[in-house]
Amino acid sequence: MKQVGKIENFFNKMGVFLVERLRLDAPGKGKQKLQQELIALSAGSKSAVKNYYVRKMASVLAILGAGFVLTAVCALAYSQSSAPGELASVLRPGYGEGDRKTALSVQVEDEDDVKELEVTIQERKYTDEEKQEFLSLALEELEAVFLGANASPDCVQTSLTFPENLQDGVVTVSWSTTPYGVIGGDGSILSADEAEGTLVEIQAILDCDGLEVIYSVCVNVFPPDMTEEEQLLAAIREEVTRADEDSSHEEELVLPTSAAGKKLTWLEDSENPFLSVLALTLVLALCVYLQMDNQVHKRAEERKNQLLLDYPDLMWKMTMLLGAGMSIRGVFTRIAEEYAKSKEETPGKRRKTKRTRYVYEEITYTCFEMQCGIGEAEAYERFGRRCQLPEYIRIGSILSQNLRKGAKGLTALLEAEAESSLNDRKNHARKIGEQAGTKLLLPMILMLGIVLAILMVPAFLSF
Repeated sequence: MKQVGKIENFFNKMGVFLVERLRLDAPGKGKQKLQQELIALSAGSKSAVKNYYVRKMASVLAILGAGFVLTAVCALAYSQSSAPGELASVLRPGYGEGDRKTALSVQVEDEDDVKELEVTIQERKYTDEEKQEFLSLALEELEAVFLGANASPDCVQTSLTFPENLQDGVVTVSWSTTPYGVIGGDGSILSADEAEGTLVEIQAILDCDGLEVIYSVCVNVFPPDMTEEEQLLAAIREEVTRADEDSSHEEELVLPTSAAGKKLTWLEDSENPFLSVLALTLVLALCVYLQMDNQVHKRAEERKNQLLLDYPDLMWKMTMLLGAGMSIRGVFTRIAEEYAKSKEETPGKRRKTKRTRYVYEEITYTCFEMQCGIGEAEAYERFGRRCQLPEYIRIGSILSQNLRKGAKGLTALLEAEAESSLNDRKNHARKIGEQAGTKLLLPMILMLGIVLAILMVPAFLSF
């Protein structure tokens, strides 16, 4: 971990060096929007732009460094490998791997250029001697596993082993039993005479690439030894089979009520909801996680729209209050007090939810800052930066300059700003309406499809 930290620190230092040397964080064409977004996301921090470019250059340098190291390793490995020469043979695919297409290069006599061609190489085939050897080994392997847990073919009471292939898949095996129905295709015992047993002939055909050998053996099959519980389950299964055969012409199977002299009560199996609940919980957690991010983005967009719509009202309020002879600080305090009163609950009346107005929340916060000792001019500038919109940044600068330089005509300037903001508000409201119409486009298309289906389906059905 220390080595990783050192490497990361090295790339960060290199990133700082390149950013300062190349002046990547300097304002320039095509960078204004990105830099403004970085400053807004960092609550007005000017160092956010430089930090961003440092991280970017450090990441680029790390990728380039890793690529150069990998390139050097590959070049070194290639230089140490044997030089290309004449090719006399090509490795053939092994048995069972299938044919393989291989691209080869060939140099023809008296020609300078090298020709490229693709050839198909067949998989390796065994000779007859190799096939015979595989079959002999397969027979020995089969005899070793065939009986399974049974001690002798004269008394078979547990399942036999019927492998489908032997010798790692080189030899395939197909099975058949006579009479049918005593031993299953997987070697399990289906039925047998309990007293003397049932004689069954088992035949296995071993095939190795077309060469076959037949393995035949006779076994005497007896019913398997069962515990009391297994005998009870077998009796219940037999009763169910009998009931199924007796009511095969009916819609429902009436389950037996007794077996082996004991009363039966059937229960419906209920699925364990653990996995379903766990999966639903994980999916719900993921959806909530993503939805919370979407809600944050949505609230940020709503805040921006609300600030734009409230800007003209704020300008008119400030214009009227300044015209009445109040100071700028008094205007902010008066607006904050009126907003606080509008949010208070009226005794004896039903509580009503008051929607938060972000611009008045920022004005209230600005008043708190001035009460805590922050300079009035700086508080107005910070008010504009927190709103993160050009209109508010401009008005914050105007108010700050009015205090510092004592500029005249502030009321007329605010009145002109209020009048121009009304047109901006109309344009913004029109834009919001167009966006809402765009969102309704998909439901309108779906409704059109439903109407067309209602009109066209009866017409098609009438033909």
